[in-house]
Amino acid sequence: MWTAALLAIGIDGAAMPAGDVFPGAEDFRLQKIHRAAGESEWPFVAESGTLLCAMILRKPAVYFVPEVGGTPGRAFVIDNDIAKMAFANIGMTDVLEPYDNFEQLLKRLIPYVTMGKRLCNQPPGTNVSGSEL
Repeated sequence: MWTAALLAIGIDGAAMPAGDVFPGAEDFRLQKIHRAAGESEWPFVAESGTLLCAMILRKPAVYFVPEVGGTPGRAFVIDNDIAKMAFANIGMTDVLEPYDNFEQLLKRLIPYVTMGKRLCNQPPGTNVSGSEL
């Protein structure tokens, strides 16, 4: 019965690696990012951080981990779905630079969401050192 239910919603445990459902630490891909000199559309308060991506339920999930004072902070979900992002980041109010409206926020975030999703095309455990994505 459970197999039929899982197949009906597109989850086949036997044919899908466990890391594509609920990733472990080894399933994430990482890329350091930094604010460029004079960059006016940088969306984050922190001047640098790490983009993370992992496949969750077969879809790429992108996070930004701000580096504040040399230590990493808590992972912040970034997505082009504002409602999903707001729900996932409840209580985290100090990660994004102030914005005037959602259009401005999306304009700032979409390049990093896109870069994060491209990061997910790399093998699990990849640590990209530069801006090649």
